[in-house]
Formats: sequence, C-alpha cells, structure tokens
Amino acid sequence: MFQYRLPFLLVLTALAAQGCGSSNRLDEIALESRRVAVTAAIPPAPRVQAGSPLEAGVDVYDPVGTAVRVGTSATKARQARRAQVRLDSVVARVDVADRVARQSLAGAAALLRFAPAVRPEEADFVLDVRVADYGLVADSFEGATFFVLTGEVHLLAAPTGEVLWSADLAEREVVDRTVFGLPAAVGNVITGRALAGLTVGEMATGLGRLADLTAERVVALLERDYLRSR
Repeated sequence: MFQYRLPFLLVLTALAAQGCGSSNRLDEIALESRRVAVTAAIPPAPRVQAGSPLEAGVDVYDPVGTAVRVGTSATKARQARRAQVRLDSVVARVDVADRVARQSLAGAAALLRFAPAVRPEEADFVLDVRVADYGLVADSFEGATFFVLTGEVHLLAAPTGEVLWSADLAEREVVDRTVFGLPAAVGNVITGRALAGLTVGEMATGLGRLADLTAERVVALLERDYLRSR
C-alpha cells in the first residue's frame, strides 16, 4: 500500500486559477526508468459551501474537514444538516487520499516513463502531494458552483528528502452537472441549491471525480515543468 501523511486542517482562502513552481531543479535529474513513490496529505472529504460564509454558523474545522453552509432561513438550515449527514456518509465510501495518490502516480508515470514504487524506501524519488483545502463552493444559493483547490506538490530525493521541485496548487473553475453523474441540462451549471440537494450516490460520484481532478492538476504541473527542464 502507499504511505500517507496525516491530513492537514482546512484552510479557507480566496483562490485564483494558477499554478506556479516555487522551486525547480528538475534539470539536474532524469526520471525515465527511475522509481518514484507517492505520499499524500489530503483532507478526507471536500469542503462544501452553498451561500455566503457569513450566512451560517457551521463549524468548518470539523473532524472530516467538511462544511455545508446554505443560508439563515430554517429551510436552508435543515437542508444544510441533511446535506452534512449525506456528505459524512460518503467519506467512508471514497478514500480521497488513496485515489489522488494512485491517480497522480499512475498518470505521471505514463507520461514521464518512470516506474511506480509502492513505498518511499524503495524509490529514487517521492512525489509528495499536500492539499490544504479543496471543495465545492457556491458564492450564493442560486449561483454557480466552483471547484476550488489549494495546496502544493513536491518532488523529493528519496534517500535524503531534499526538495528537487515544488509547485503551488491553486484552482477555481465552474463545475457542471456531469461531475455528479447528472444528465446535462440547459446551462449545465449546478447551483448552490442543487448542491445542497444532492443524494449520497451523487455526492460519492462527485467526490471521486474531484479526487481525479486533483490528481490531474498534480500530473499537469509536474509534466509541464519537467518537459520545460529538458
């Protein structure tokens, strides 16, 4: 099995869509035919927000790293509680850290032609993924829902832990209905109201696809900087 670090506490931030390497020594190494393992520090479930953060008093630092906020009315408060219960039940069905780690390692290995290693002690390099906060955010109850992500990723020399490459993870993009396995509709954007009304099955589908999106960002950043270094 892959090794994972303990999840980070959620950090709530305003995100801009960007990804920038803070350090890069990839020109000093070659990954082809080398062994690479993966570690991950990822909240077990995404933050879910529908409505302004000022509208409700739900604790966003709960044990599973999730929050559902849908407004001040009694009806919206009940929707929030029901959505929270559904989301909590999904956490046991989708291992986000495992999925992100496996997808990141497999995707990068296929593109950069290195050999995945099961454990860091068996590897030449370690891909270290650290996601501080990720989730689904609708700024208003009737507004569009965005996928947001913030964190960082590093490539380490396995024997020493020396950082050879680092990049920031920062994304904000509109989410459509198909992320949750729903049929496409006019406009195809899922609103905060629709987000609060998702079933357990739809949330599980969306959670898995959010994990895949996170892995895709990690692979894209490493591929971009590695190819630029050649």
